[in-house]
Amino acid sequence: MKRLTLNLYFMRLFMKSVFGTLAIVFALAYLVDLIELSRRGRFDNIGFGTLAAISAFRVPSFIEQAFPFVILFGSIFTLVTLNRRMELVVARAAGISIWQILLPLLAGSFLLGAAATALYNPLASLAQTRSAQIETMVAGDRADENADRAPWLRQHGGGISSIIGAKAVTDGGRELGGVTAFVLNDNGIVRERIDADRATLGDGAWMIDRPVVTVVGFPPESRPSYTLPTTLLPEYIEQRLADPSTISVWELPSKIDVARQLGYNADAFIMRLYTLLAKPALFMAMTLVAATVAVRYSRLGQSGPAIIGGVAAGFVLYVATFLAQALGSNSVVPPVAAAWFPVVAAGLFGITVLLHQEDG
Repeated sequence: MKRLTLNLYFMRLFMKSVFGTLAIVFALAYLVDLIELSRRGRFDNIGFGTLAAISAFRVPSFIEQAFPFVILFGSIFTLVTLNRRMELVVARAAGISIWQILLPLLAGSFLLGAAATALYNPLASLAQTRSAQIETMVAGDRADENADRAPWLRQHGGGISSIIGAKAVTDGGRELGGVTAFVLNDNGIVRERIDADRATLGDGAWMIDRPVVTVVGFPPESRPSYTLPTTLLPEYIEQRLADPSTISVWELPSKIDVARQLGYNADAFIMRLYTLLAKPALFMAMTLVAATVAVRYSRLGQSGPAIIGGVAAGFVLYVATFLAQALGSNSVVPPVAAAWFPVVAAGLFGITVLLHQEDG
């Protein structure tokens, strides 16, 4: 009973540290993103309320990427607090091993990781999709579009061949933002160019709102609308243009099946799925890494090295995770190996260092 009470106390302190860190990170991310959006000329004609809503919908996806570091620093703050109060020293003197002390923190990390994957990820994906829809309606594209991408699709319909590209895709591939299309003649040569803020996929055609149409040899002409025939399916458009990070963990398996049926490389979506499934284990690994730099006793005012060590460990793990995801998404290594390698490496590192600190 006493052990259960102690474990609950450690877990409650850990949760308090994690959610406190999360609140600080959320506030900073929201403030920085809001300032960044405000300084962009493309939003000059948008009211502050709309701008604040866009930023509020964008921040959850940023926080999802920062979750492992929130767990890392939450664990460090918990252990540093226990050290400063001498509670960790007393627990060790009472014969409680470091593994017993870390057990409630590891359990809390696992629960937070499972919640982040099963509950938070769908909400963050929904918020990010909503943000993209708002930005598409008010500005024509997204503020974080990747200019290096080449999202061009060749399409046919109604005897017309064309190439269409977009900076943003929403509504499951049925709506595009920042649209550019080239209509080809029978010889495959461009005969006109279409630029518009928004296009919606209707029954066998793109409905393009207020486009600027440039016919070869004539000046640009603004039109109220333009209908561009197509035979593309929304599923194919989403697979080619959508960012895997905008898709919920519950939808990824079906998206992977669709991509395979269409003959499209699904490794980016598979990588995203395995990364989300590995998140509970990653959170536990972060707690172990935090323990390697914060579990030893430090006097008041001497916890700086622990925090610096945690920052260094988090940076190294972030770089390793980023490289692994890039390799897995581009079929260089199997996605399952790329998703789990940083987790296993961080976990083994933490266990090895703690064993050395405990047993020498």
